[in-house]
Amino acid sequence: MSKPVVHDFGIVDDSEDLLELHWEVGKKARCRLESLIHTERGLQRDKLASISAALWRPISQRVFRELAAGMGENERKKRAPTLQRGVNRMGVFIGRELAVLLWALMEAGEEGNIEAILLGWRELAREERWWLYAKAAAPGQRAGAGWRLALFHALSETTDSRVAEPVAAEKKSPGNGCQTNRKSKTGKKPKKQRAKRTTQFNSSCSEQGL
Repeated sequence: MSKPVVHDFGIVDDSEDLLELHWEVGKKARCRLESLIHTERGLQRDKLASISAALWRPISQRVFRELAAGMGENERKKRAPTLQRGVNRMGVFIGRELAVLLWALMEAGEEGNIEAILLGWRELAREERWWLYAKAAAPGQRAGAGWRLALFHALSETTDSRVAEPVAAEKKSPGNGCQTNRKSKTGKKPKKQRAKRTTQFNSSCSEQGL
């Protein structure tokens, strides 16, 4: 059996911790995200998230464009990065952003409001995704409860304006580091929008007893 093709999404240092997105092919194919951590006993591999490839395919292009657009100069090469079928290696910060989205999609299931979750995730600044990752990846957190369930509710329980947002409005130039009008030149979102997002997360976390 041949080994899967390995791609690097941006600059990846083998001597540092990293994450891998395994994009399988076939009728029962899955997309799973794994972390590779360097320990004293060697490289430790842990599965973080897994969704069906059928759920992943329709949104994959928009996801990698969002990730590529936010990458800093020290994270990317001159050529725009892409996510491809096979094994996609990425730095920990990029991988943590992706994990937040996949956790919410896992809670949604195949029939969930995928578009609303994707748009909600795209509204978050990178720092917000990292903070949410730290909460949802903490010891004791698991699917169907705690921060992961609260994350799903916060991204899926959206306003009509987000759900109705046309796909054309999501267009970006992949890998150019530019943000759309939803973020300022400094990468920060308008205060009102950020305050609204914080309120949604606090509300969802309160409902889960967090």
